Amino acid sequence: MIHAWEVFKRLSYDWKEKIQREGWRGASRWLIEVLALLPYRHIEYIVFVRSLREPLPVVTPRLPVTLRPATEADLTRFQGLVPPSEIRYFSQRLAHARHCFLALDGEQLAAYCWATTQVESHVDNLELKLQPGDVYVDDAFTVPAYRRQGIQTAVHLYRLQYMKDRGCQRAILIVSEDNVASQQLVRKLGYQEIDRLSFRRILWKRIYHYHSGKL
Repeated sequence: MIHAWEVFKRLSYDWKEKIQREGWRGASRWLIEVLALLPYRHIEYIVFVRSLREPLPVVTPRLPVTLRPATEADLTRFQGLVPPSEIRYFSQRLAHARHCFLALDGEQLAAYCWATTQVESHVDNLELKLQPGDVYVDDAFTVPAYRRQGIQTAVHLYRLQYMKDRGCQRAILIVSEDNVASQQLVRKLGYQEIDRLSFRRILWKRIYHYHSGKL
C-alpha cells in the first residue's frame, strides 16, 4: 500500500517541476485535477496472457532504433518526459531488479517499457500472483513524436525475447477496458484474454479483484 506521506512526497516533487515548466497557474490547475482523483478511483482492466514457447513475430519499425535494457545511468533520458517522482520510482524499480527496456533514436529516448518476474505491491503498485516461468510486462510509453512508427511494438517484442532467453514461458499484461487501441495491438501480437481485474482506490487503500482467478 502507498501511504499518505509517500503520495504527498511525490506530489511535492512534481509540483515544483510543474511550477518551473508551466508557472503557478498551470501548476495549480494540474494540482487541482490530481487532488480530485485522490479520494476515490475505479478502473476496469482486461488481463491478457501470451505463451513464450511459441515463436515471436519479427517487426521492423519504420524508423531505425536501438533496442537495449536500461541502466541507472539512463534515468537522465526520462527528464522532461515523465514527472520527477516517476524518475525516482523508476530508480526504485531498477534497484529491485525490475527490467526496463529502451528504444533509442541515436541518443534520444523514443520509447520504453518494463518487465518483472516478481510482483510486489510496494514496488509495482499491483497485486498479482505470478507462477514460475511468468513475466509481467507493463508501463509502456512512446514519446509522442515517435508514435505510429512501430517502435513500441519493436521494443515490446524485444522485451519478450529478452525474458524468454532467460527462461520465461508466459507473459502477462493488463490493459484498461477503455484502451481499445492497445487491446487490438496485443491481440495481434498473440495475447489472449484470460481474466478481468477491477481496481479501486479509496483514499490510500488499494483493492484488486480478479474475476475468474484463472491466472
